[in-house]
This record gives sequence, C-alpha cells and structure tokens, in this order.
Amino acid sequence: MQYVMSSKWSLMPRFEITDASGAPQFEARGHLGSQITLHDTYGQEVADIRKHVFSDTHEVHIGGQQVAQVRHAGIFGDKYDIESAYGVINARGHFAGGDYALSREGMPVARMMRQFSLREKFAIDVSDDENQVFFLAVVLAIEAIHDERNQQAHQAGGFL
Repeated sequence: MQYVMSSKWSLMPRFEITDASGAPQFEARGHLGSQITLHDTYGQEVADIRKHVFSDTHEVHIGGQQVAQVRHAGIFGDKYDIESAYGVINARGHFAGGDYALSREGMPVARMMRQFSLREKFAIDVSDDENQVFFLAVVLAIEAIHDERNQQAHQAGGFL
C-alpha cells in the first residue's frame, strides 16, 4: 500500500499519514529524537518508537511488546539494520536524499522516497502482504536516527 507522510503545523511535532488518495490513515506524534507514537484514525495508539538511552538505537513497540531494534550500521549513513520479530530487515539507499529501500532476505518489502514540498513530505510504499504499522514505525525510527545523526554532525561542524 502506498502512503504519504507529511508534517502538520502544531506546537508538538506531528506527521499525518494518508493513503495515496489522501484519506487519513495514521498520525505520528512526538519528537524524532526521543519518542514517537503512531495513532490510527480513531486516535488509538498502534505503535511507539523509543530511543534507547545512550545510543542511537531505537525500539519499535506494537501492542506493548518490543518488536524491533533499529540501528545505524554504515560508516557514512548508507545502511540501517533492523532486528525484528518479522526477521532481519536491511535498509539501504541514499538517506540524505530520502530515497531508500527496506528488504528481508534480499526481497524488497518497503520503500521510502522524499517528495519535494514546502513541508516535509515522504512517499512510503509497503508491500500489501506486510504488516503496514510495523513498516511505517520502522521508517519513523530510521528518520529519527538519521535526523539525530545530522544534528550531531552539524553541532560538531561536520556532515554525514
């Protein structure tokens, strides 16, 4: 299924996630650097992403259970490894440009592509036979880690 995730104007960071036709599906709330919650159209929390203390590892929780750990694995920001209840998943691509693919055992399962817009906007395509909430949460975790690494690099006067 194809989704479009775009930032919403509010006091607290929020991302609206719609289907390809623009119908609301989910909303992500929180700060990319600490905790993000994913809510369905009824406002019920369906997943949360938590930053692991003292590392850049983020944990994905669904139904109160930890289902994945997402961590940066490349030297230059070119890959992420996800250990999950759904198997080992790898994310590879051009993260600074917002274009990357997630695969399991070499088979593509999801893809994220940044779209040009006045607000932050992403297109996310998740294979229909995959857990949609899980992969949306994993993409949010990757974006949180990537954002955190960019902030650290800018504070140190470098870049990733």
